Amino acid sequence: MGMTPRRYIQFLFIATLIAANGALQCRTPRRSFQESRTCAYTHSRLDTSISSSLANHEHDTEGNVQVFLRFSPLIGGPPIPLHVEVILAEDAGKHKDNIESKEEGSTIYIRKTNNLASMTFLNTYRQLHRLDFLPQNPTDPSTVIRLASFQSVTGKLRHRTYSKNITAPSDAKQDGRGITVLLPVGSIASEKKNGVTSSNVISTALEFTNSRRDNVYDDLRIILGKNCLSFAVDLLLELNNVYGIKRVGSWNKVDFGE
Repeated sequence: MGMTPRRYIQFLFIATLIAANGALQCRTPRRSFQESRTCAYTHSRLDTSISSSLANHEHDTEGNVQVFLRFSPLIGGPPIPLHVEVILAEDAGKHKDNIESKEEGSTIYIRKTNNLASMTFLNTYRQLHRLDFLPQNPTDPSTVIRLASFQSVTGKLRHRTYSKNITAPSDAKQDGRGITVLLPVGSIASEKKNGVTSSNVISTALEFTNSRRDNVYDDLRIILGKNCLSFAVDLLLELNNVYGIKRVGSWNKVDFGE
């Protein structure tokens, strides 16, 4: 008996969800925001070919940061969602409730094409940040051969950002082909009394990424090494340790679309 699309997706992502959930369950004590700033580094070699400097963005609101995982096909690979990235969405104060109480907070979004712009509800967020880890030259035949033979290749950490309208940037429309899945993870609350804003959360994510560009995440390997999944889990763990991610209680709806 063949699997239904829903059963197939559940089977495909069960290992990933267990890994992500395990990261958020980690008992590592949460660091204060001040401690995280002290431990953070800044590095100029993060791939920002699509994004602009964080210093050029205005963060003048106290909205929460919603956390998503997005699964998509590997660049140049088969049209199945094997690559994972972290998406941080800044609320700008428009969504007063936690992500758990919103429809998108309990919904897994599945699209037949690799097109972020098809997730139209993301336009309600003031700004999106996409962070992932991928090969330096993903379409190079030698990269495919080395990865297929379980060897390492040079990797790069990537940050892409969109303001207000994700349908405007061309790369949001033309990521590639194949099935994509958007999975809500939870939210990070802004707390005025503790001086935590969405700007702080995004800064922590970028500083965590920058500080690992030349050592931890210099090479990519499918197994027995760092890859897109390990980066996503590491980043979620860091954000959870510093701020605490209030996780979605359950996913009770699947939204299929073009």
